[in-house]
Amino acid sequence: MRLMLSLLFLLTVLPVAYGQDMSPEQSSTDDEQAALDKFRAGLTRTVNSTARWIDSFFTDKMDPAAYNTASGSLRLTPEWSEYDGLRVDSSFRAKVIFPQAERKFSAMIGRGDFDDFITETHHSRPSVIHRGHADEEWMIGLGFDPHIENKQHRVSFGAGFRGGLKLDPYLQARYRYDIIISPRAELSTQSIAFWRDSDGFGVSQTMELEAALSDRWLSKSWVKGTFAERSDGLRWQASQKFYYMYHVDRALGAEFWWYGETSHEVPMQDYGLRGLHRQRFLREWLFLESWVGLHWPREELTEQREPRWLVGIELELLFGS
Repeated sequence: MRLMLSLLFLLTVLPVAYGQDMSPEQSSTDDEQAALDKFRAGLTRTVNSTARWIDSFFTDKMDPAAYNTASGSLRLTPEWSEYDGLRVDSSFRAKVIFPQAERKFSAMIGRGDFDDFITETHHSRPSVIHRGHADEEWMIGLGFDPHIENKQHRVSFGAGFRGGLKLDPYLQARYRYDIIISPRAELSTQSIAFWRDSDGFGVSQTMELEAALSDRWLSKSWVKGTFAERSDGLRWQASQKFYYMYHVDRALGAEFWWYGETSHEVPMQDYGLRGLHRQRFLREWLFLESWVGLHWPREELTEQREPRWLVGIELELLFGS
């Protein structure tokens, strides 16, 4: 069902980019773009209304203008590879801040991988990393941000449930440190301690380095490791990207990635490279990324590691503030 809905979405949205050539009637293209605007506005309005309804339990004085705090993203990623065939990865994440709580409390809801949800690495993680054992489930949580004065340091806490009706609870504490190490480079580190009923206690560490190599060249380095009490060793992922900005809204890129688990029978489960193109698509808040590449997957000792082709696209819609 999800695959069918995803394909219908692609068939509806993608032709808009080429509406001038594909349809003789400009009004049809305008209608499709207007529908996209309405969808985004409706999504933002729904999330804001939910926050207003929850906050109404704590006060009798409501200022509707204060409830414009929703933010989030909706991603759809169809990909084909010689190893996995066709698969469609999708994720949704929304966050709202409650004004009545001095903007220190927030709520989050999403669908996707639990590791991405609690570490907020859904944007930095390479979309080509295969997550065959990941938890693609709905999650909901509450967060507390004490607003430490030093902007380089951020501490936050969260709690919630994942797994739908399974109600698998979790707790987490996050510390993030951002530092500008030169006029052209910024380093971010994030340390998380968490407990989840199904995994026990765990820790996750992420490091990101962004550097402008020139006016047009950009480098992004990313590495993440997660260990849980009931997991098999350390789950680790790493990526190195280079972008060439040939236009203010478009870039060509190359990426190398690796991932694995230290206690898995094959510690290095996959690595590869891809060429990609990223651009704004119709609107400032809609992005389209496409790629083609080779990877060398191996998940069992009996497998022979061989190069496999992969191609894919990703649509990302940002909404809210």
